[in-house]
Amino acid sequence: KASLMLALTASFARQGVAFISAPPKCVRRPFWIDKSRKLLATKAQSGGLKKAKQRTKRKAAPVDTSLPPDFYFCYGLITELRKDRTAVVDRMGSAALHDLTRGNELVAAYQTLVCLMLSSQTKDTTNAQTMEVLRSHGLTIDRILDTSEDELDALISKVGFHRTKARNILKTTRIIREVHKDRVPDTLEELLELPGIGPKMSIIILDVVYDKIVGISVDTHVHRIARQLGWVDAESCKRPEQTRKQLEAKLPRELWGEINHLLVGLGQEVQTEKPKLLRKCIESSRPKDAMLLLARLGMDVEKQLDKVGLTFDLEA
Repeated sequence: KASLMLALTASFARQGVAFISAPPKCVRRPFWIDKSRKLLATKAQSGGLKKAKQRTKRKAAPVDTSLPPDFYFCYGLITELRKDRTAVVDRMGSAALHDLTRGNELVAAYQTLVCLMLSSQTKDTTNAQTMEVLRSHGLTIDRILDTSEDELDALISKVGFHRTKARNILKTTRIIREVHKDRVPDTLEELLELPGIGPKMSIIILDVVYDKIVGISVDTHVHRIARQLGWVDAESCKRPEQTRKQLEAKLPRELWGEINHLLVGLGQEVQTEKPKLLRKCIESSRPKDAMLLLARLGMDVEKQLDKVGLTFDLEA
């Protein structure tokens, strides 16, 4: 190849033609391509490219912290109707189940935590039955860590979303063992870091286990009743967490610890124990007002009175 190149060079030289052995340089791109690219890059950096209009966030309206004029009147009636403590939550709620294990505070705290994790989207009766199954199996940190996810799922299969709950219980139990040395956390921040634990559960745990009142626990009963009675703005409180924030902004702190238990029990009785609740209204210090309260909570009082054979003159 070298000799051929030399021969060709000599031949072209004799003819007055310069032979270029190196490959030709690439043809330069048209100037407008580079110019367009530079223009696009400059616009992108300066925010000049077309982009969706950014929606300006509306400033949240200030929360009305005033209570309705009849708040304390209604609250007093509810307190009177709930003084017998005969609702399902009084027998099978987390506080009642916690009392069964007070002999060992670490075990009691852990079982209360598990009980609350099971309770979401589950009736108290079903939750109590499932807790009995777990106690028979062994409801301690050591025993649960020795239990596979499939076995735990089978044990709690009657509660709602049992597969997810089994996974979260095992994850939470490991964290309590490895991070917290077998002790259920006693701060809201640490509890909220546990899988499957939200504000509602955390507030109840701190109240029941550690006697700390840090907020109002709002479930479906509290959410519904607070909206029906006008204690919160129904338009802006579509979810329980929104109701919680408004209630905490309005209610005096001394009521925070008891309101959940009062309203949950009342809500249960409105839904499943109407005859008993009606009798309590008739026997209360303000029967007519108590009946009107039930009407505000969605009960057809006259129909229910006829259904159970009770008589009461609502016009009197």
